[in-house]
Amino acid sequence: MGTNQDYKNRAIASLTGNWGTAAIATLIYIAITGSVNVATSSYVIGAGSSISSIWTLLCLPLGWGFSVYFLNLIRQESIAYERLFDGYKDFVRTFLLYFLYSLAVVIGMLLFIIPGIILAIGLMMSPYIVKDDKEISAMDALKKSWEITKGHKTKLFWLGLSFIGWGLLCILTLGIGFLFLAPYMNTAFAHYYEDLKNL
Repeated sequence: MGTNQDYKNRAIASLTGNWGTAAIATLIYIAITGSVNVATSSYVIGAGSSISSIWTLLCLPLGWGFSVYFLNLIRQESIAYERLFDGYKDFVRTFLLYFLYSLAVVIGMLLFIIPGIILAIGLMMSPYIVKDDKEISAMDALKKSWEITKGHKTKLFWLGLSFIGWGLLCILTLGIGFLFLAPYMNTAFAHYYEDLKNL
C-alpha cells in the first residue's frame, strides 16, 4: 500500500486530460440529486419533504454510478456520461447497497458520531465490490468491504482528512471548486481500492 500522497498523485495522474469530463460528470450528479430539493423549497413543509425523500431514494443508484465512474476512469474504461446511470441497470442491488450503507452510517452517527465515521470508512469499498462481482448481494458486498478494510480504516480516514484544506478552499469559490475536489477524492479512493483488492 502506498502513502496518502501516493494515492493523491495517482489520482492527479489519472485525471490529467480528464478534469473537464470529471467536473461535468460531478455537475450532472449534483444537479440531478439536488434539483428536487430546490424545486420543493417553496412547497409546504410536509409535501416538500415527502417529495424530496422519495427523490433521494430514487437517486441512490445514481450515487453508485457516480462512485464507480472514477473506478472506470482509472481503469481507462468508458467514462461517457451515461455511465453515471449504470446503477439503474442493476437497480435492486445498487439501491439496497446504498440504502443499507446510508442506514448503517446514520445509526452510527446517532451513537456519538465516531461509530458512524468508522462504519462509513469500513463500508466505503462496497460500490467497487458490487461493480467487480456481478453475483454478490448488497449485504455481502458491505461485509466484504468491512473485511478488506481491516487494518486500513485509520489510513483511509487520514486520506479523506488530507483533503480538508482543499474543501475549505472550495467554500471560498462558492462551491464551484467541489466540481474538481469530488473527482480528486473519488479517484484517490478508487486507486486505494485497486491496491486493497490485490492484497
